[in-house]
Amino acid sequence: MTTPHDVVPAPESLNLPPHPHDDEIIASSLFQEINERRARVENTELLQHLRGL
Repeated sequence: MTTPHDVVPAPESLNLPPHPHDDEIIASSLFQEINERRARVENTELLQHLRGL
């Protein structure tokens, strides 16, 4: 069990790189997952044919 005397305050600056926002992390991982699924599912030959119409 810790006592108030055992607690050491954290230093003010740890010189760590800025942490990106959680929203940005979630959005980028979501878009990455969508792109990976799309790459597995898409039929490139069919898409080329459809674009040529």
